Amino acid sequence: MMIYKTALIAAVILLGQLVAPSYGQSAPEVLQPGQSPFEHGYTDIKFLDAYFGYPNQKIEVQPGDQNVPFTILFSNVGTEDIAGIRGLLSLPIGFSAATPLVEGLIEADNSQTATTGSSFTLTFYVNLDKSLVVHDYAGTVKLTYNRVRENGARDAFYDFNFKIPGKSLLNINAVNPFIQPASNNQVTVQVLDNGTASLNNVDITITAASGNSTVASMSNLQNVVIDQRHWNVGTIAPGSSKSFLFNAFVPQDVAGQSLHIPLTVTYFDGQGNQVVSDRTVDLIVGPANSNFNVKLSTPSYVMMGVMQNLTLGLENLSPSKISHIGITLTPSSSDLRILNDPRWYVDEIDPLTSTNLNIPVFADQNIANQAVNFDVNIQYTKDGSTVIEQQSFATYIRPVIDVSVYGVQVSEIAGQKMIIGNVLNQGNTKGQFAVVTIDPMEGSTIKETTQYIGDVDIDAPTPFNVPVQSTTGTLSGDQKVLVTLTYKDTLLQSHTITQVDTISFGAPVAQSDGSSSQLQLVILVAIAAGIGGIVFKIKKKPKETLEKKVQEAA
Repeated sequence: MMIYKTALIAAVILLGQLVAPSYGQSAPEVLQPGQSPFEHGYTDIKFLDAYFGYPNQKIEVQPGDQNVPFTILFSNVGTEDIAGIRGLLSLPIGFSAATPLVEGLIEADNSQTATTGSSFTLTFYVNLDKSLVVHDYAGTVKLTYNRVRENGARDAFYDFNFKIPGKSLLNINAVNPFIQPASNNQVTVQVLDNGTASLNNVDITITAASGNSTVASMSNLQNVVIDQRHWNVGTIAPGSSKSFLFNAFVPQDVAGQSLHIPLTVTYFDGQGNQVVSDRTVDLIVGPANSNFNVKLSTPSYVMMGVMQNLTLGLENLSPSKISHIGITLTPSSSDLRILNDPRWYVDEIDPLTSTNLNIPVFADQNIANQAVNFDVNIQYTKDGSTVIEQQSFATYIRPVIDVSVYGVQVSEIAGQKMIIGNVLNQGNTKGQFAVVTIDPMEGSTIKETTQYIGDVDIDAPTPFNVPVQSTTGTLSGDQKVLVTLTYKDTLLQSHTITQVDTISFGAPVAQSDGSSSQLQLVILVAIAAGIGGIVFKIKKKPKETLEKKVQEAA
């Protein structure tokens, strides 16, 4: 019996040892309520940023700058407002306070109260030693503050990184500023960064080209044609440069003058601020060639797609007569054709006088908005000797815009009186930025009105409909107006055409009143009385005749 009890106890113990470990290994660790697997460190103030500059205004600085602002941005993330904010700044060797303090620390304070959830700044003023370099640095700031409705000051320490961004220094000039008159010149412009920070995303535009602004209209750029107006240069590293090109057609009449090409340069500095700078590239136009006895006068423009005469002026600059003058013209492009023999002959030109040649030419659309060069060979006799001169000139191929206005009349659209019409362009290129203006004339009561109609294409008429308003409130009868159309060509030069039109608003409606009604009634009564008298007389006359006849018979 004891043997069975002993065996049973042993079996139970053995079974417990087999089952218990499996439960011990599978049971997970249970976290107590309120605990988190992440470590939290709640503070009243959070560091946001540190940079050179003022609040909301970063600036570029470089080694050697003195008394520059250094701003640190914080945020009050606590549950209470804070006040009495004071900061002590510790920076590496090479940085010092503009106003020296004890132990080399830099001090700043903020007299305002930072409400909960808002940000605030501390601005320190520091000097940068020349031994520093444009690089990243580390600093530490100690912040002392008081929580509202709480006694005692609190301290907080923050380690942060900042950077000396350097200063970008833009310089721009022409590589070879000397260009020739009466020719198409290629100009190379160099953009340099002479500073210690990069010029980022440099974008350059010509702000006034070919007479397209007040600046151009007041200078000698009116007839200068530049084939490009916008360049994206990219990023320029400190101490390096990049270049861009354009072609400038310079007419003969600006020989010996200086051209000032105005540019607007947009870029981002070392702090990420967008900078817009107005610069000027100066070009020097060479003098007219004084070695020639014959001076050429050439047109600035030749129209595209139409047969026309190129007027070539020949002036004898010598004190002697030149005779038996032979001229040969050779254009640089086969798309500009001389319709007659390219060889021309002039009998003679007296001293210091001039003559003109009308040369029929045709410019194909393939060379629109380009400058074409002509090589001119001139052979003549002077003082018994034969002289040969080889000259050249260039002219710009300009598309044709032939605009007219027609069909000006009055129409009613959605209950509104409108002056409508059409603009027809019979040229070979569209007009741009077109504006129609209606002005009253000769006592018209129509108010001046303007409408922008945009581009004037060549494939179909462009309509306009200008709302009509009157100074008297009612429009009737014929009204004479001046229609003015203003547009710009491919060179963005402004053109204006005007015409006078008479438009009709219909006859005025007659207004009736009591006096006119009474007058009409009197007239009607008089007419009726007259008719009655005539009828009575006609009826009475036969009766009188009968009575007379009876008396005679008796």
